[in-house]
Amino acid sequence: MQTNIYFIRHGEVENPQGIIYGRLPNFGLSENGKKELEKTADFLLDKQITILYSSPLQRTKESAAIVQKKLQIPTIHITDVITETLSSYQGRKFRDLDKLQSEVYLKPLSPSDETIQQLAVRMKHFLQFLIKTYPGKNIAVLSHGDPIMALKAVVKNKSLSFYAFKTDKYIQHGEVYKIKAEAHKLIFTSVFKPQI
Repeated sequence: MQTNIYFIRHGEVENPQGIIYGRLPNFGLSENGKKELEKTADFLLDKQITILYSSPLQRTKESAAIVQKKLQIPTIHITDVITETLSSYQGRKFRDLDKLQSEVYLKPLSPSDETIQQLAVRMKHFLQFLIKTYPGKNIAVLSHGDPIMALKAVVKNKSLSFYAFKTDKYIQHGEVYKIKAEAHKLIFTSVFKPQI
């Protein structure tokens, strides 16, 4: 029995100050981000998706609402398991971290900051939950770049080193990664990128 899971990165965020928004509230989609998700939702129209999940952050919930409306899915399931990485860098400005090249995993500010390994574990558990709970279904999941990239590394048995993690064709806003799960085999493919 084949289960298809479409992991989608939220649309572009309205962020004129260049803040590392992380899990901060009040960072919603830009107008461009809304257009991206409209195109993504159009792509998903014929995929027979009946289940929709989103992280609790504003940008993913707004993205999920666009998909929900277009696909006429009655419920959006909200879960913290697929939310953004926990990092003490949130609230700072991207320009202040240029020297780090976003190496928030290699140079954490706090012991409570999430590692790539921890991120990968929670995303893998969520994927296993979906496959077990919804066998044979088509599912859409609105999440974030780093969590989806960590899952990609796990599914493809790639290194969770920072370099491999950040340089392996990093997922674009509104991009769709499909995981086909069948007979204990997982196939991970990028299937759509919105062009605005």
